[in-house]
Amino acid sequence: MHAPRIPRSVTLRNLFRLARRPIPVFTEYLDRYGDNFILSISEARVTHFTRDAEVARHVLQRNHRNYEKSEIQTGEMGKYLGRGLLTNAGDSWLRQRRLIQPGFHRRRIEALQAEMQAVIDDECAGAAEQPSFDLFRFTREVAFRIIVRAIFTRGFGTADTKRLHYILDELQAFVIYPIRLPFLRGPLRWTGQEGRHLKLAHEARNLVRVQLQERRGTRGPAPDDLLQMLVDTRYEDTGEPMDDEQLIDEVLILFAAGYETSANALAWTLWLLLKHPEELRKLRDSPDPTYLIQVIEESMRLYPPAWITDRMALGPDEAGGFTIDEGMTMGLFIYGIHHNPAYYDDPETFRPDRMHPDRKRERHPFSFLPFGGGPRQCIGNHFAMLEMQLLLRHLIDTYRLESVGELPEPIPKPFITLHQDRIVPVRLRSEQ
Repeated sequence: MHAPRIPRSVTLRNLFRLARRPIPVFTEYLDRYGDNFILSISEARVTHFTRDAEVARHVLQRNHRNYEKSEIQTGEMGKYLGRGLLTNAGDSWLRQRRLIQPGFHRRRIEALQAEMQAVIDDECAGAAEQPSFDLFRFTREVAFRIIVRAIFTRGFGTADTKRLHYILDELQAFVIYPIRLPFLRGPLRWTGQEGRHLKLAHEARNLVRVQLQERRGTRGPAPDDLLQMLVDTRYEDTGEPMDDEQLIDEVLILFAAGYETSANALAWTLWLLLKHPEELRKLRDSPDPTYLIQVIEESMRLYPPAWITDRMALGPDEAGGFTIDEGMTMGLFIYGIHHNPAYYDDPETFRPDRMHPDRKRERHPFSFLPFGGGPRQCIGNHFAMLEMQLLLRHLIDTYRLESVGELPEPIPKPFITLHQDRIVPVRLRSEQ
């Protein structure tokens, strides 16, 4: 049998709510119809949404060969961000993953720690000189500068960094509209919005291309950064390197995916610690370094940066007792899985103790998916976790983070990743 289908009248009534605030709408449907439901905005897109961890495991791991990233990711996102690992599919994705995977080994990422720490020290010192600043903007600036330094230890001056940051923000804010509301694709094209953003995407590619050409023309020892790793890699079957266009695709995906997720997770984590000062004190006083990881993971459970993902069924299947038709899109509602009371008691409460390794082993292995799961798990998960630990540890050991006035209550704002919907003014005071 198929999962329950949302009546067309209900879908149309909630269409614009769904475009603006999809998480509450999905949650209402799940609470009413169960952990699986089918939603059809148009005949061309029929989506089976789920917050069932076992269905997620089936799609992402157990029968992953029957599922591929949908046109939403490979087509609409790829149009603006290129065909890097995040937006690639099929044999091309597998070839690229095998090529790039060794460059993201934990030891290689840890070799970039000094570069990360230098950015963190500088950004925090600058923030401490300000009377106040917006928490989310601060974490976005830090995370973007870290990924710039990790990819290009040389090059990319301040002006180019700001411009690339602006472009990527514009592209990611725009692309959600043709994704969520496919009927807008025509009007966006006719009004010139699509063309404007394609020009921005072309400009971003040129910014990266200039850096790549400069790197190829530089003599002397090559820097040990992510760009050089991509330049030096060779395909096993041919011994050839990536061509420049594919390399630029991969760099842009590293930028787009490598700072948004970390920035969002850091902003939510710091906000949660301000909201729960007892946890902040415990973290400051705890001799156990693993408690910092528990705090980050519990924050990403409550506010997963990648709040949803999808796959398209290449053939008919069955998952969780439901029939999956060929061509059906599977919407894996990660936010819903993370808030499902079947896996977490009192799921809306911030409780880092629940992320102790012993307690995690007691739960379904796919009930926590901040970096996805299965063969397509995020290649940059070690990078992101190291970056977040370094920044949080430095802030907690060196400064006192304070809210300016009453602490606001931001609401999750789901773009491609999960933003905060309002300014959270904070300040840093030196502990020294």
